[in-house]
Amino acid sequence: MIDYENEAAEVRARINLLLKEKGITQNAVAAGDAPAQKRLNSQLSHGAAISLDSVLRVLNACPDVSADWLLRGTGEMYKSTKITGANSVTGRNATVIGQQTAILSENFVRDMLAEKDKQIQTLLAILGK
Repeated sequence: MIDYENEAAEVRARINLLLKEKGITQNAVAAGDAPAQKRLNSQLSHGAAISLDSVLRVLNACPDVSADWLLRGTGEMYKSTKITGANSVTGRNATVIGQQTAILSENFVRDMLAEKDKQIQTLLAILGK
């Protein structure tokens, strides 16, 4: 049997941990909505049942946070960006992406693509001369 009170207490603890870690206030999560801020305070500080509205507001205020982690406590706190199909890369570039099991961040991939774009532009300029 699931102990819903304990589950709710754990969700509450994860939300409070998240807000503290990110330095976000309950008022910021409520986006200036006074009744929503009052409900959040009651739910997070005084043990009232956590509403779906509050959970959605927290996830909206922290879009990089995993909903699975917040609600179930499973996985990592923050979402990660995976490159799909990377394991099928073969050839010379396989050592860069294909054979690694680490997850590459979106910013890393964007930077890598930007560098490749510069190289392509340089080659096109050389060929055009």
